Amino acid sequence: MSNIVVAKFGGTSVADSAAMNNSANVVLSNPEVKVVVLSASAGVTNLLVALAEGCNPDLRTEKIEQIRHIQYQILNTLPGSEVVREEIDRMLENITTLSEAASLATSTALTDELVSHGELMSTLLFVELLRSRNVSAEWFDVRNVMKTNDRFGKAEPDVQALCALSKQHLQPRLENALIITQGFIGSESRGRTTTLGRGGSDYTAALLGEALNAKRVDIWTDVPGIYTTDPRVVPNAKRIDEIGFEEAAEMATFGAKILHPATLIPVVRRDIPVFVGSSKDVGAGGTLVCNKTSQPPLFRALALRRKQTLLTLHSLNMLHARGFLAEIFNILASHNISVDLITTSEVSIALTLDTAGSSTCGTSLLSSALLTELSALCRVEVEENLALVALIGNELAKARGVGKEVFGVLEPFNIRMISYGASSHNLCLLVPGDDAEHVVKTLHHNLFE
Repeated sequence: MSNIVVAKFGGTSVADSAAMNNSANVVLSNPEVKVVVLSASAGVTNLLVALAEGCNPDLRTEKIEQIRHIQYQILNTLPGSEVVREEIDRMLENITTLSEAASLATSTALTDELVSHGELMSTLLFVELLRSRNVSAEWFDVRNVMKTNDRFGKAEPDVQALCALSKQHLQPRLENALIITQGFIGSESRGRTTTLGRGGSDYTAALLGEALNAKRVDIWTDVPGIYTTDPRVVPNAKRIDEIGFEEAAEMATFGAKILHPATLIPVVRRDIPVFVGSSKDVGAGGTLVCNKTSQPPLFRALALRRKQTLLTLHSLNMLHARGFLAEIFNILASHNISVDLITTSEVSIALTLDTAGSSTCGTSLLSSALLTELSALCRVEVEENLALVALIGNELAKARGVGKEVFGVLEPFNIRMISYGASSHNLCLLVPGDDAEHVVKTLHHNLFE
């Protein structure tokens, strides 16, 4: 394992000049940080996604001006930045051309090309800021190493290619310069730009950490670590100083915003610890996510995932039949849909889908084509606006009295579905969306306070 640390900064950490300078201080305070992965400046990706969906000329001009304003506010604080100004202007021209094309016809490939400009601009500005502070920094186009398939909006990286190309193109540069590169984006075999889906910058940092055999991956956000639940929902939430990979993966999977679910896969493969801290308050400490923790508690945290859909499929043909479930899952697989929770009875199956937006393209998971195919096999009921509350812990399936402790306090609520026993790390409850926060507050008060 090398002594390299890969550091990732989210959108709020590069939102403006003050935030960028702050992030630069964080980077320069640790000489082991050799690779820095950046998101787009806060707000830019959403504006680019809106442009990619096509809009009328007035709205288009307004959104491009907003992007220009965000980037120029940073640019104007940098001395002698003519070259970078030209680059930013060239990118804004690109954005204009691409958004005009999107207003005529949208496509997932066009969306990825457009959206990638956020990261390209933030990294150019950050390199210039570091150089103005006499730091030897080099801008690196991550698309040269991050090779993916062509599933635009949610592309999957080719890990072997990434490792080989990083050794060839990235490793040699680490000797002489601090490398600044983009999160979230990659390129497919024909060289077209792809994106790794929302939260992809964390994933990029973890993949580069794996490829470079890093000593640690640091994820800098606007929250000092991982909490027992979202502090915005429960102000009494407590910070977790150390958490195991499996627990953190469960939290991420079930909606804890602090880490993207895919982030942990590469670091687990190489056993690389991940540190999560706040770029706004480095002294506040953070959470270390690692392989093993001492004395993991029975209840670790609560995660909440909104916008869940419950599909209930009824068919008398299920009775004593073989292959019915396989058929259902083949249909779902052919539409690129993964199922979260599932319960079955003699003649029906209930399963949940995460419809909170599965790609940058924001397309709905429940297409009419999917519902038509399912309806040919069985009666389909769709229930939307539900939320998934996951209680994350350790050895839950072996502990006694968990049911009483959890369900005893949830008497006032309607629980639509329960999943327990498949994993010793979680107990999941599907509840009406309007009750979700109240359920989380009630459970947190009884189990963690």
